[in-house]
Amino acid sequence: MDEPSKAANRILLGTGFGLILICGFAIIEERMIVNQPSFGHLFFLIGLLCLVMSRLLNYETSFLTSIFPNETESQLEQRVSDELNQITQDNRVGDAWAELESKVLAEEIIDQEE
Repeated sequence: MDEPSKAANRILLGTGFGLILICGFAIIEERMIVNQPSFGHLFFLIGLLCLVMSRLLNYETSFLTSIFPNETESQLEQRVSDELNQITQDNRVGDAWAELESKVLAEEIIDQEE
């Protein structure tokens, strides 16, 4: 399995080049005119945006690195394991608080009945 940043880079590159290729075919078939803004130019702009975003994935300071981290498989496994352990611990604490609250409420009900 590849790192998330490499997979996202390939997806963004493929999408960007594909959209630009669509615009090229539209120009060849005269469905899109270069000098007149049309719906086809939106495809070209989105294609350029995808190419720029794929390039930004290579930089550590990019906003995309938080979404698609550049980590190895072992680092990914460790991060997911840590997150699962944290969730499990939070669930245990929540269960302990619920149990304590039910005991307190049961004692209050018993005291009220007396």
